[in-house]
Amino acid sequence: MKYFTPDLYVRGQSLDDDVLDEVDRLWEEAGERYAAYLDTVRAEFSAGLCHIEERYYLHDAEIRGMARRGASFIITLQLDTPPHSLVTLTFDLVEEPLIAKGVFPAELCSSGRVTEWLYDEWQKLGGNPPTWTMSILLSNGWEVYLHFRDVEVVEAEALLPPPQVSSPSMQTLASSHSAP
Repeated sequence: MKYFTPDLYVRGQSLDDDVLDEVDRLWEEAGERYAAYLDTVRAEFSAGLCHIEERYYLHDAEIRGMARRGASFIITLQLDTPPHSLVTLTFDLVEEPLIAKGVFPAELCSSGRVTEWLYDEWQKLGGNPPTWTMSILLSNGWEVYLHFRDVEVVEAEALLPPPQVSSPSMQTLASSHSAP
């Protein structure tokens, strides 16, 4: 990650107000630089990247699974934002994915079964059409690096695990099967 680095994330876990103020300043600067970079490549986004940017906020989504199928890398996650949909991202890989484990200290890594999507960065590489990289920082201390052509996005209404806020159709379904 070039902008939202694991080191900056770790420094942001400090209890020192001066350190946190400095991290906030650096984080803001990184965000501005990254937004400026994206503005220079947005017109060349693949269809899948456009779809993600236009529709989703992935920060704090819970990772429900990661898998490989041939030249595809699949991530299923449950969004933190309403309606808490399940979203499956299927990356058409150019090369093997890289997973760096332990990119921040063990005491800052999530434990248990829940791993959250912390931050991601996209970068355009050469080619016609261009290929892309995505670096994803996860709460378990992993940094996932994917080099891909495009990403297919499929969204579905969550039934299991149940969404944090139930939709009207879910309430109707639940009430129609309630015991008298």
